[in-house]
Amino acid sequence: MSYRGRGRGGFHNQNNYRNNNNNNNQNNNNNYNQQNVDQFVNQNSIPVEILGWNGASSEECINFISRKCKIVVSNFSVDPSTGILKGYVKTQQQANDLLNWSGVKFAGQSLRITKANSPDSFTNKMGGGGSQIPPNSNNTIETITNFLKTRYQPEIKLLNLASVKSDHNLNSQGFFGSISTTSKFFMALMKIAKDLKLDVLSVDLSGNELSDLATISPLAATFPLLQNLSLQNNNFNRLKAFETWRHKLNFLRELLLGGNPLVANQTNPIEINNIKVELMKSFPRLIVLDGEVIRNEELLNNTLSFPFPASVSMFFQDEEIRNMSTNFISNYLKLWDANRADLMILYQNESQFSMQVDSSHPYLIDSNPSHYSSGTDFGNYLSNSRNLTRVSSVKARLGRVAIGQEQIFKSFSQLPKTRHDLMTHPELFSVESYRFPQLNGIMIVIHGSFEETAQPEAEAPQSVPNGPRGRFNNSKNKKAALSKKSFDRTFVVIPGPNGSMIVASDLLSVRPFAVTDAWNVAHKDASPAPANAAIPGPVPPAVGGVPQRVPTPADLPAEVKVNLSPLQQEILVKILLETKLNMQYSIMLCEQSNWDYQQCTINFKNSAATLPREAFTA
Repeated sequence: MSYRGRGRGGFHNQNNYRNNNNNNNQNNNNNYNQQNVDQFVNQNSIPVEILGWNGASSEECINFISRKCKIVVSNFSVDPSTGILKGYVKTQQQANDLLNWSGVKFAGQSLRITKANSPDSFTNKMGGGGSQIPPNSNNTIETITNFLKTRYQPEIKLLNLASVKSDHNLNSQGFFGSISTTSKFFMALMKIAKDLKLDVLSVDLSGNELSDLATISPLAATFPLLQNLSLQNNNFNRLKAFETWRHKLNFLRELLLGGNPLVANQTNPIEINNIKVELMKSFPRLIVLDGEVIRNEELLNNTLSFPFPASVSMFFQDEEIRNMSTNFISNYLKLWDANRADLMILYQNESQFSMQVDSSHPYLIDSNPSHYSSGTDFGNYLSNSRNLTRVSSVKARLGRVAIGQEQIFKSFSQLPKTRHDLMTHPELFSVESYRFPQLNGIMIVIHGSFEETAQPEAEAPQSVPNGPRGRFNNSKNKKAALSKKSFDRTFVVIPGPNGSMIVASDLLSVRPFAVTDAWNVAHKDASPAPANAAIPGPVPPAVGGVPQRVPTPADLPAEVKVNLSPLQQEILVKILLETKLNMQYSIMLCEQSNWDYQQCTINFKNSAATLPREAFTA
C-alpha cells in the first residue's frame, strides 16, 4: 500500500474512532492537551523572573544571559502589566546558578533574577499572577497608598521619598527584606502614585542606598514632567548609571547629587566638567546641578522650543505631545540644515524614508492672485520622486523607498542643502501632532517652506528604469536652479532603547512655493464669503511668464453641463484642475462621492495609486 493510501486510511479510521466516543471527550481534547503541556513544563523546567532588562529588548536580554551566564532561558515572555520577563530553565541547579548572577549589568542596568514560585518572587510581591496573589495584597496596597499620602505635599507638588527604608510601617510589611523586594516596592509605589494621579514636579529620593536607577526606573514614566530631583546621599559612583533615564526626563531642571561617591571630594576640573556634560546629555533641560547654574536657561529655552503663537496653525493633542513635538522638530530641522549625518542616530534598520514632488499646486508668490512665479525647477528631486499619481510601476515604487540608515542617508545626500527659518519666522510653518497608538508613538506633520542654499552633496541617478515616460529625464551637465520651495513632512516617531526616539516613517513632499494663507490668520479676509460664492479652484501655472486663464463652468462641454446643477459644475471644474483626471473619471469620482467635494478628495487619495494611466489627462 502506498504512503498516500495509508495516510487516507489512517485519517478515515481516526474519524470513525472519534465518532464512537462521547462528544464531551471530544470537546475537552484541547483542554486535556493543554493540561499535559502545562504539566510537562512544570515537571521538566523551572520558571524564573527577570527585572531591569528594559534598557534593551527581551530577546537581547535572553541572548545576553546565554552568553554571559551560559544558561539557556526558554519560552520567555513579558508580562505587560508588570514588565516582568518570565522564562524557564531546565533544572533546579540552573535556576540556582542563574540566581547567583542577579545584579549583573546589562544595557546600563542591573538585572534582578528570582525563581517564579518562590515567596521572594517579583510576581508575588507585585500581587500578580493569578493564584500567586498573597492574601495580604489589599493590605499592601493600602499601606503604600497611606505612605504616599503622608509623603506628598500638594501645595509645592513635592513627593518626599527620602530614606523610605526607615519607615516603620513599610519595614513591618517586609518590603526591604532583599534587593528584589525593594525593587518591587518602588514599582508598586509608582503604579499606585500614577493611579492616584498625583501632580508631582519635585521628588526627593535622598538616603535610599541607591547605586543605580534599576529599582526606581519607573519614576521617569510616572512623572515625565518632573522638574526637580534629589538623589543626595546615595551610592552613585558611575555616570553610566544615568543612561537609563536618558531622554526620558526631558524637563528636569535641577538635580542634586551631593553625598554620592561620583561627586564627593571631586577636585579634578576636567572630571567635574565631564560629569556636567554627560548629565546635560541625559537631561536636555538641566540648568542647576547641586546648586550651581551650569548653563543659560533663557538661551536653552530658545534653542529647544520655537515661539509659535497660539493660532490655528498649531494643533497638539495634549501638553506632553506639544513639548515632545516642538523639541523634536526644532532640533531636527536644525540638523537637517547643518549636518544631516547627525540625524542618522534617529533612524534604524527598519526606518523608512520617501520623497515626492507635487507640482500640481499653484505657483503663487504672495497672496495676490495676479502674482505668479516663473516656474519651479525640480531637477534635484524628480529622479527619486515617489509621486504615486506619476509612478505606476510597482518596481519603481518599491525602489524609491529608502529603508535603513545607509539608504536613507544616501537619499538625504541627493537632496539640496537648505535653510528653514523656523526660529526667526515661525509664522511660515504649521505643525500638527497627535499620538499614534498603533506603534506607541506620535505622528508629527509639519507644513512650511525652505530656501535651497547649495546643490546636493551626491548626484542622484539620471534615469530610473520603468519610470514615467521620459518626463523626469534631465541633462547630465545641467544643474537645477536653486529656489524657495514649500514642503509637507510627516514623521512617525516611536520610543527606542534607553529612552531614545526613533523615526519609524519619514514622508517628504516638495512643492512650488506658496503663501501661508491656509493657516496664517493675519492674512485672511475677515469678511465671510457669500453663500452662493463659487468654489475656489487652484490657479494653473504661468506659461512663458503669462498667467493662464482659470477654467470656469462655462468651459465645460454642453452635453456635460446639461445634466449638472451649477454647484455640481463648480465641483467638477475644481476636481478636473486638482486631480488631473480626464472628464470621464472626474465625473465618475464625483458621482461615487455623491457630489461632496471633501469626499471626492478623500476617495481620490485612497484610489489614485490603482487608477490606470489613461485616467489622467496628458
